[in-house]
Amino acid sequence: MTEQTPAGTVELELTDSLWTALNHAFEDAQACLTRGGGMMPFTVICTSDGFEVADHPGEDVEETYNSVKTLLARELPEAYVFSYDGYLDLDEGRRDAVICEVARRGDAAASMLALPYTRDPEGTLRFAETFSSVGSGPALYPSGTKPIVSGLVQLAAEREAAARTAAQDVQPAGSSDEIKE
Repeated sequence: MTEQTPAGTVELELTDSLWTALNHAFEDAQACLTRGGGMMPFTVICTSDGFEVADHPGEDVEETYNSVKTLLARELPEAYVFSYDGYLDLDEGRRDAVICEVARRGDAAASMLALPYTRDPEGTLRFAETFSSVGSGPALYPSGTKPIVSGLVQLAAEREAAARTAAQDVQPAGSSDEIKE
């Protein structure tokens, strides 16, 4: 996926399931803000069974992030989108935005994406037509979490390694190990 930002184009490598989770997160956040004027931070995790959504109530930012980290440590999903109501500090001032932090298992950093919005005098929210990349931050997975490798890919790699080992153990007669000068 390629997103246009004021500084240029940013290429994000998203799986189909992560793209679906990201779209859901932005749509759900917009619906929450439009319906009730606020939203609770939430995470959409991509699992082998589909998607799960978890809310993260917290008294402060640290408690909310700890809730997300606990969820990721317990579930170890393939990927996650953490969504919350935040803001951007721009040259023209502070702007409200839905922020989504996106990472795949094994990523060192999460991509930070923002969908700015404004509230008109009548209280109606107006969202930007598309989100923008606003940088990156540390991924919230537990340290040392490795990427998920497909079971078939892993099995093929193990079989190939075993075949190499077997080939090294069996050498044909007249090989260089048996020739003596």
